[in-house]
Amino acid sequence: MYLLLLPALLLFGVFTVWPLIKVIQLSLYRTNFIRTTFVGFQNYIQSFQNTDFLQSIINSAFYVAFLVAGYIGLGLLVSMAMFKLSKKWQDISRIAVYVPVLSAGIIIAQIWKFIFHPNGPTNWILSLFNKDPVNWFGQGFTSIPIVAFVVVISSFGTNVIILFTSILSVDKSIIESARIDGASDRRIKWGIIIPIIQPTILMVVLLASINALQIFETIYVLSPQSFSATLTFHIYRTGFQFSRYGLASAQAVILLALTLGLSIVKKKVEHQDGM
Repeated sequence: MYLLLLPALLLFGVFTVWPLIKVIQLSLYRTNFIRTTFVGFQNYIQSFQNTDFLQSIINSAFYVAFLVAGYIGLGLLVSMAMFKLSKKWQDISRIAVYVPVLSAGIIIAQIWKFIFHPNGPTNWILSLFNKDPVNWFGQGFTSIPIVAFVVVISSFGTNVIILFTSILSVDKSIIESARIDGASDRRIKWGIIIPIIQPTILMVVLLASINALQIFETIYVLSPQSFSATLTFHIYRTGFQFSRYGLASAQAVILLALTLGLSIVKKKVEHQDGM
């Protein structure tokens, strides 16, 4: 039995455990791989003194808020609409909402970059109402909501499948009894279905929070600036653009700790849901 597990454990050790150990080790050094100096926890202290890093944490909090609202709001809206359909159309709808998830994020981002280009369709529509063109990706106030919107539109299908599956698992006798008692569809949705699937909704919230911390390619294409950067994108810039690999490693460990904390909460929610 242990021999059967050995290949998987070997791959896990080589591609997960060993890189993780090296990142933690590298976070204790100041290095550009030409000159290396041991600095202890100085990289961690410097990270929390770095305004761009702190800005990326604030930005990530905004992304979390937008993604949670988008995934839950749009996911529940579509899931409830699918619930009313026949079995055939439910299957077709599930495929339709999941197709965008299979598309490359870079390609989808390029399309939205054209739509919100200074000379693109969005500003053209504004010009019809005598409005000045907007530099959508030139400031965090507009770029963060747009990036979050693009991420939600391109990936909400996964959450629809999760929520819809949870809705289908609700005991049909409860719904039928409520209808016999005269409950309206709205009352059934908000008074019966939503409370029953609440653990699943909370799980989607946690998944959205983890996903928000890791947004990268959409920002890279649309708004590669500090005012719209997530923690992941800031770490990329610190390491691969400014060659401060020790500092980037320390920030990656901080991101790992945040993600691990959210993952632990997610596991507890899944355990409660299973109970």
